[in-house]
Amino acid sequence: MAVGIAAWLGDPSGYLHADPALARLLRGMALIKGMIALAAVSAVFWRLTWSVSKPVAASYLIASWAITGSTMLIWQLSYIVPAALLFHAAALSLLLVSWRER
Repeated sequence: MAVGIAAWLGDPSGYLHADPALARLLRGMALIKGMIALAAVSAVFWRLTWSVSKPVAASYLIASWAITGSTMLIWQLSYIVPAALLFHAAALSLLLVSWRER
């Protein structure tokens, strides 16, 4: 759902026409972030096969939605700075929740 909303919000045509080299660079970075997001979401789904408390499960799901949505915003070349901040905050959140989980 987050990916769909992010895809709907973005319109990359401005960046693609104004500076194609920068657009390719940013899309390459979005692909790298996409691989990180895929690994993180896969780890979350693997972890949710076990018994997890509701607050931890909610934290995992919200951070997963945030990391995938922000990756799509970066791919769409829209809201790049807020999307990058959201991506890193979600990744840090996933790491902290998994570290502090009992």
